[in-house]
Amino acid sequence: MGGVAFRPQGEPSLTASSEFDHWAEEAMARGDVDSILDFLHKAPAAREAHPRSEHWAPLYVALGAAYAFGGIEAKTAIDGFWFGLSKRSWSLT
Repeated sequence: MGGVAFRPQGEPSLTASSEFDHWAEEAMARGDVDSILDFLHKAPAAREAHPRSEHWAPLYVALGAAYAFGGIEAKTAIDGFWFGLSKRSWSLT
């Protein structure tokens, strides 16, 4: 994870992770699926926050399933940071 320094729990988050987390929270709140899908081009610090997509890609599956059942209203279920990385998770209804 080039450029990512791990910090003890409770320490301020890394700027890249914080910027990406804030962007993702807002994009999900407004239901901006196009931006979520194109996160590498739309999100600040996307490559630093997600140098590989395996932790981000499952969101696409969840969004597709939620959409198939009528909507993608997102509510944050878990937030905060751990070792400088966002723990944000959503509940989709």
